[in-house]
Amino acid sequence: MVVKNVIDTINKTVKWVVIILFFLMVIAVFLQVIFRFIVDQPLAWTEELSRYLLIWLTFLGTGYGMSMKAHPSIEFLYEKVGNTMKKGFIILSTALILFFFWQIIVNSFEFIGRSMTQTSPVLQLPMGLVYTVIPISSVLFVINLLQVSVAEWRRGASQ
Repeated sequence: MVVKNVIDTINKTVKWVVIILFFLMVIAVFLQVIFRFIVDQPLAWTEELSRYLLIWLTFLGTGYGMSMKAHPSIEFLYEKVGNTMKKGFIILSTALILFFFWQIIVNSFEFIGRSMTQTSPVLQLPMGLVYTVIPISSVLFVINLLQVSVAEWRRGASQ
């Protein structure tokens, strides 16, 4: 129960971070429209900032989306089989997804390290900072995947 409470707290925090990032992105795009079409002096930094906010919003949103079971899945075969096969499907799919995200997490650190010397054109941010969302969101996805998979396993066992 403690683990579930910690994960729920993490997800609530991520939810608010995503909301704030979306709000900041809307403000940046709104400023760009105002300055481009009304003031006729476009702001260079708003386009770059909104792009990086969208990247963070998307990656964090996928990790949070896993907690809500918002990702599409093919349940046709899953619903037709018995509990033993359902548990097998849960184990297989979870293992494959864990392997995939393990590869992403491990390889993203090397990518981030190489990108820290490169800076963004306008904001002059190290690009590695932009890319740090990759392992963060991957870990969040894995945590939520494990929680959802355990819940599915338990529900399958009780049916």
